Amino acid sequence: MIEASSVYTLRIEGEERSLPCEREKTILRALIDGGIFLEANCGGRGTCGKCKIQVLEGSVIGKDGIEIQPDKDNIYQACQVYPQGDITIVLKRSEVSQKGQAFEIVIDDDMPLLQKVVLAPAYPTVDNHYSLQEMIHQALDKSKSAGSVFDNTESIASVAILRQLSEVVETIPKLITVTMLDSKVIAVEAGDTSNMLYGVAFDIGTTTVVGMLVDINAKKIVAVSSKNNPQAAMGADVISRIQATHELEGGLERLSELIRHCLNQIIAELCSSVEVTQNHIYAGTIAGNATMAHLVLEISPSTLVRKPYAALFNYISPLSPKALELDINPQGKIIMLPNIASFVGSDTTAAILAVDQDIAVDPILMVDLGTNGEMAIGDGKKLYVCSTAAGPAFEGAHIRDGMRAADGAISDVTITEQAVSVQVIGNITPVGICGSGIVKAIAELVKNGILHASGRFNKPEQANLPDHLRQRLKKKDGQWEFVLYEGENSASGADISITQEDVRQLQLVKSSICTGIQFLIDRMPAETQYNEVCLAGAFGNYIDIDSALTIGLLPGFKREAIRSVGNAAGTGAVQALLSAEKMQRCVNIANKVSYIELAAQPEFQNRFLKNLSFTQS
Repeated sequence: MIEASSVYTLRIEGEERSLPCEREKTILRALIDGGIFLEANCGGRGTCGKCKIQVLEGSVIGKDGIEIQPDKDNIYQACQVYPQGDITIVLKRSEVSQKGQAFEIVIDDDMPLLQKVVLAPAYPTVDNHYSLQEMIHQALDKSKSAGSVFDNTESIASVAILRQLSEVVETIPKLITVTMLDSKVIAVEAGDTSNMLYGVAFDIGTTTVVGMLVDINAKKIVAVSSKNNPQAAMGADVISRIQATHELEGGLERLSELIRHCLNQIIAELCSSVEVTQNHIYAGTIAGNATMAHLVLEISPSTLVRKPYAALFNYISPLSPKALELDINPQGKIIMLPNIASFVGSDTTAAILAVDQDIAVDPILMVDLGTNGEMAIGDGKKLYVCSTAAGPAFEGAHIRDGMRAADGAISDVTITEQAVSVQVIGNITPVGICGSGIVKAIAELVKNGILHASGRFNKPEQANLPDHLRQRLKKKDGQWEFVLYEGENSASGADISITQEDVRQLQLVKSSICTGIQFLIDRMPAETQYNEVCLAGAFGNYIDIDSALTIGLLPGFKREAIRSVGNAAGTGAVQALLSAEKMQRCVNIANKVSYIELAAQPEFQNRFLKNLSFTQS
């Protein structure tokens, strides 16, 4: 067994600092404790193979003290090895971080959630005496008569605002700018600062976190940045992270710290990219699934996995940035958009808002394809939602050669009698395959008779394939796989393949989503026609729709009715940030939606088993 008490030095190639690494802790744990995060979909159990490191100097051993044989180029799983002395490693990870071009969000109403009003106050005199608080109230009254929207009731009554006012009036400025959120004053500044008014909207996904910097005056997103959710170091899905909150010492605090640090990294990157001061961000909105909402608030999500599987909350009052330790204007506010049910969070609320499903005249089906699968159906009068245990296969987790949609990921596959061709993100040597590539590859395998509709690989002699395709069907470790890209040409030196287990993982995801859609359709009148099916989420934006239809992911819908709407949750979070009316709609949506618990439906198991087949409904 590993002996305790020794502390070594862990150096990471490309990092200026080094980390302490105790003999009794895995390399993965040392990295996490040092604030460096590797993907570990299995939560460090050694089954996913994602937390790879290359040991350049020094040596490592397994838990039982026995030497572990590395893969090619001295690569190990960080969660399975312990240091034998000072070591130097290279991290094998892909980080998603991007900046987006500015684009406008169409807001028709004239009720901004966040606004600045410039005042020209009349200071009190000996002859005309009143408090400075009353001075601001008088100026606000004049501003209101000029068309500004605000609530003057106790507008300058909080101690925090009065302290700001005390500092502002020291120099007796001719102009004073007040910032209002939902018609209430949240900040007072000297001079005219009206041109510097920003907000930030977050979509906290289980796998990816997206932040959008919004110029409130221009109603425009001016920068976008996304990062891998660092909580993935403690598991790929929400269940594993909930388990980590009570299985690991300080697990809840650590998971909360990880996501808050990630949000601050994004804020810093957004501001740097467009040269905006973080102090000019006065508000933030956060959308995410219920587990992510609990964790960012450092509230235990354990009730989500205990009968009756209830969330602790749906709605939270606006928070100060200090409460979440976020680096924006300290007088600003953070608004958590309302959740709907235990496993249907505010990301679904925001997505419904973004596609106007709550006010639509004609029925709309929305399917959010991500680490979790949420679906909503409605016609503006009634709304129904459900959530499926889709798992993270769409994000490349639990797929042998799976990876995020980053440089080196195979994103598209075409199989013909003449060749197998792939498209790779970044046009570099392939490293693995991402979700869109997995769906396309399996659809191609089904179309070419390499995969049976049941999900089994047809044996080479049964498939009646050309020689070049037959040679790609290989049997390794007792299971069949189809080689998309040969190892002699790949970045890892190993074949990049679709394995039988990969197919099973996708079948589970596909069946969960298909079955959920069917139960939603059951709630609508039988004669309902669906002329709009919205695929939301990052994965929904990139999935090949024809391939999704080929494998039966979207049952019974016409190709022309289906459209990708991108990150609808992020769009909804931005809309709520810009509009008081849309923020109120979020609250109304959360109160209006009827939640369907799929596991409680009598026919769920039978439908689920039937929908495992790759057939078009």
